[in-house]
Amino acid sequence: MNFHPRRFLFLQSGYFVFSLSQFFLKSGANFPVLSPGFLLRYGASLLCVFFFALIWQQVLHEYELMTAYAWRGVLFLWTFLWAVLFFGESVTPNNAIGAAVILCGVFPVSRGG
Repeated sequence: MNFHPRRFLFLQSGYFVFSLSQFFLKSGANFPVLSPGFLLRYGASLLCVFFFALIWQQVLHEYELMTAYAWRGVLFLWTFLWAVLFFGESVTPNNAIGAAVILCGVFPVSRGG
């Protein structure tokens, strides 16, 4: 399959939107259940999942399922970014090694090998 930057960015934008749902879930956990802050963040998370589903349907028109799903590994990178930027967490060397191993598996699968 030939590389098309526009299609690839569309695929990655879907995973970015999905990662935002995880961000909203984690930030919503800091609020009492059924409080306005909780409901707002969990609602935003559901909205992100809805938009991801719309994007995913279009991605499957462009990519084979195995190729598109293999790129799900980038969610770890987005998760690390949100954890560091917004939750004051740190990425450990083991986290970085694990992400590198996952990405090393993504590239051959996405190339069809």
